Amino acid sequence: MKRTAILAAFTFLLAAASALAALPAAQTPAPKEPLRIPRLATAPKIDGVLDNPIWETEALKVENFIQLAPKENGAPTERTVAYLGFDEKNLYIAFRAFDSQPSKVRCSITKRDGCMEDDWVFAMIDTFNEKRRAFSFLINPAGVQMDMMRVEEGGSDNMDDSWDTVFYSDGKIDAEGYTVEMAIPFKSLRFPDQDLKTWNIVIGRNLPRTGEIIMYPNFSRDIPGLLSNGQTYVLQGAVERSRNVEVMPFVTSLARGGATVDGRKFALEPGANFKLGLSSNATLDLTANPDFSQIEADEPKIDYNVRYALRYNEKRPFFLEGMEIFNSPEIETVYTRQINDPIFGAKASGKSGRFTYGLLSAYDMHPVESLWDISGGEGLPETKAFSNVFRTKADVGSGSYVGFTLTDKELGGGTWSRLGGLDGQLRFKDRVFFNFQALASSSSFEGDRTELAPGLYGELYYTNKHFSVGGYYKAIHPDFQASLGFVNRTDYSTVGGFASYRIYTDKKFLNQVQFRLQAGRTLGYADSTTQNTWIRPQIQFRLTEFNQVFVMYQAGLERFAGLDFRKQNLSIESQFTVISWMPFFFFFETGDSINYDPDNAYLGYSNTYGVSLTFKPSKRLQLGTDFSKQTFWDRSGGEGNWDYNVVREKATFQVSKTLSFRAIVDYNFFYKEAFGSLLASWVLRPGTVFFLGFDNNYLRDEFGHLIRDNYNVFVKFSYWWRL
Repeated sequence: MKRTAILAAFTFLLAAASALAALPAAQTPAPKEPLRIPRLATAPKIDGVLDNPIWETEALKVENFIQLAPKENGAPTERTVAYLGFDEKNLYIAFRAFDSQPSKVRCSITKRDGCMEDDWVFAMIDTFNEKRRAFSFLINPAGVQMDMMRVEEGGSDNMDDSWDTVFYSDGKIDAEGYTVEMAIPFKSLRFPDQDLKTWNIVIGRNLPRTGEIIMYPNFSRDIPGLLSNGQTYVLQGAVERSRNVEVMPFVTSLARGGATVDGRKFALEPGANFKLGLSSNATLDLTANPDFSQIEADEPKIDYNVRYALRYNEKRPFFLEGMEIFNSPEIETVYTRQINDPIFGAKASGKSGRFTYGLLSAYDMHPVESLWDISGGEGLPETKAFSNVFRTKADVGSGSYVGFTLTDKELGGGTWSRLGGLDGQLRFKDRVFFNFQALASSSSFEGDRTELAPGLYGELYYTNKHFSVGGYYKAIHPDFQASLGFVNRTDYSTVGGFASYRIYTDKKFLNQVQFRLQAGRTLGYADSTTQNTWIRPQIQFRLTEFNQVFVMYQAGLERFAGLDFRKQNLSIESQFTVISWMPFFFFFETGDSINYDPDNAYLGYSNTYGVSLTFKPSKRLQLGTDFSKQTFWDRSGGEGNWDYNVVREKATFQVSKTLSFRAIVDYNFFYKEAFGSLLASWVLRPGTVFFLGFDNNYLRDEFGHLIRDNYNVFVKFSYWWRL
């Protein structure tokens, strides 16, 4: 019966996809004629000053910029000019960003990827012209770099700032606004090995003072995605390819001490990262004895009275770069925090014709037993794990793919866990999107093997400029196991639907209003007992691209410990960057809440707050506060059961683009724990770094005194060579 229901659900989704695909297509704008990027006779100096006549006499000049927001294809309030050219080594891009009020240009001196609230220019370069992924370069008026990978798949988009590469940039503010120059080495990109290179590029500018996003070329809201609206450029002739070797040796010196450490421990740990460019579109990465001591500790979260394991973001560079290929539509099959303490790692990725591929392997000295152990980093002491992931995607039309994933975690002694399956994100006529996953897992404990357990997902929706409607189905078998992924709940099947309506006001500080309604039901996979129901009306006010307010009401049922609880909640979430010197985020939720104790489950009432605020008294100093609070009562207005408060204070002083000092203090009022961290960082470029850090952990004793539990002192140095 269960298999019949699953088959029927997937058959319905496929039939509906075929029917919706027959609907009229979006009105596609007239094809844009390709623009030719010329080869420059000499390389311009990258100093942020557009005084080299080569920009005007030889480079391609682009002037017809339009508004992406607030008004579709509206006339920008400030003029922008861009220049593009190349030689054998680099792609060169320059901007003249005119501004009638240059004294109000927003510009900070921050670490890499840290100036999103500033004015900046950008270039998104889709070197495979696949309209799904683009290497993205964003530069503020001081030349501070942000590099990201833009991914547009399944009708959604994401800017992943974990991607870092080597390129050169500078900028200057002057009486007319500001100028930016950048040189992007071809060795830092991946692209087909062809004499005539056809790339899809979007260039533009952020003007936060007026709430404008300015871009080239023209854009249609009827066609989802910036890359689908991009301009085709051609580059003719030979360029340097990525057949290079990058070597990053590093040495870490670590001293440990404290009450929970067996005496004072000192260690000198050498290691190295290697990157081998096999071709212009294939790369091999290796790491030996990787060290991540300089990485910030996980952000404090409310981890009391939670039903399912929390997700903590990956921050380790080796597991961040190029990981977009391992992404899945819904069921997260690759979550590298499952690789806890690797002594060795290897990663190969690239693209050949229609096929994109990735392979990841790591040997873990202390693998975690479950998702609940990830935040503390406490692995199994006497166990080692060899983890492997294979991923491939095949392009099927513009903006669509079908993929395959295989993961394997070997713990020895006949103990292993494996997962494999197909997935895809299909796009029909820029109107209909169908996303799916069909997975199966199997595991063995000391030779005792389980049967194949399925994990299935299908989503179908139709969208146009103003309206979206769709539905989805998801089913996870009780024995399904993603040992290298993030699946914190099994034994259920869910069906749901959603609809939304968007109003574009095209006002300066109210770009869009969206009304959205979601409803769904979750049943037990094995017994079909109702586990959850919900209905969620929501309204979103998009004031500008980076200033938004969400309001949502939810009513429904949740089953826990054999009891049904009916709940109602109201939440408000906001993000504001209008005040240049104080961007902030705010979250508030109030309503019914369950006490997740199987022996004492009951329905209470809670308020949850979250605030993140950054104060910028100068362009080099940032003071940040993150505060989370949850108060739980037996009933509304009744006696409080608990009050959970956790705060993080962070101060960063950027002496220059390369040198910074950072201090962090965390305090958890509930557990009475404190954490402190000091870090001096010198980052010349990705791979050439020097870190000096000191971490402290404190516990409060029975008399209320903070007693140091343990501490770490570390020094790390690495140097990047491109041979």
